[in-house]
Amino acid sequence: MSRDYVAEQIGWLDGVIAHPDNPGLFPEGDRSTIQRELARRWVDENRMELLDGLADRFGEEEVLAVIDTIIAVNCRRDWTRIGKESENNSLDAFIQKLWGPLKDIGFEYSVEKTGNQTKFCVTKCSMYDLARSIGAEKWFYHLVCLTDEHTVTGFNSRIKFSRTRTLMQGHPHCDHCYTDLSS
Repeated sequence: MSRDYVAEQIGWLDGVIAHPDNPGLFPEGDRSTIQRELARRWVDENRMELLDGLADRFGEEEVLAVIDTIIAVNCRRDWTRIGKESENNSLDAFIQKLWGPLKDIGFEYSVEKTGNQTKFCVTKCSMYDLARSIGAEKWFYHLVCLTDEHTVTGFNSRIKFSRTRTLMQGHPHCDHCYTDLSS
């Protein structure tokens, strides 16, 4: 087995991809089979090789659809819990929880706050750097980038998220925009 960079760098995905509630997300059929294969094999095999093998067997779009559903449901659930456990679930509190630690792991970004909007321009992302180095940008977009909307929605449904560009999709930067609708 080749080196498993996903296990080394984004191990938090283990609890998401293999969560015990995931089987209930899919009716019988190929997507249910893909979910079961992911849950059974995720922590024991090279994650990128597993995804590529499932894509060869079921089609990339089917595997991505399963991943997108798993990411959405699990991130929303987990961040809803984080928001409820927080003394403060404001946009500022969310930014502190999510964005605060990112500079320590290689992210570079600028922040602009205007009224009820906070915009981030991300010019360096350690997740993108890893994905690019192993040729896994498409997988990482679905495994990592697509968590963004669901984390903020779970944390506080009165905060809206938008993004039109990502490094992972070949743009020169990511443009995250959070709008606080609570006032």
